[in-house]
Amino acid sequence: MRDHRPQTPASLLDDSTLGNIQQRAIALAKLNDAVKQHLNCAAHCRVSNYRQQTLIIEVSSASWSMRLNFERNSLIIKLREQLLPKLQNIEVKVNPALAADFERQQHKAPDIVRKPISNQAAGYLLHTAQQAPDKIKARLERIAALADKRKND
Repeated sequence: MRDHRPQTPASLLDDSTLGNIQQRAIALAKLNDAVKQHLNCAAHCRVSNYRQQTLIIEVSSASWSMRLNFERNSLIIKLREQLLPKLQNIEVKVNPALAADFERQQHKAPDIVRKPISNQAAGYLLHTAQQAPDKIKARLERIAALADKRKND
């Protein structure tokens, strides 16, 4: 008979396969950081999996695959010393989606675009600040000061 009583999220993470998935994701993230630190290819490669003493790394193109193959032995030695004493092989797979992600990150617009404050807008803010409470007055004056900064730049 199954137990259908409500459970806390902590018990779900501790007792089930969800906890195992979480631990595996943390371990793969550590491996990913170690590989990227050694290879200096943060945007072009990532650790995909580790199974049966084989580390699987995805790269964005065939050229990065060749570079990784040249550095395979030194990477195996380094990872054996630091994290994976039983590591036997590194398998490299080309995943063009990584290159597309890299391109999207390069051409991404910033999340916050600061538009310049005109002198007229700064005047309105200062006028509004005269009748505002102290806390709001200080904030409005700081915002209005941005117009002066823009003039000096």
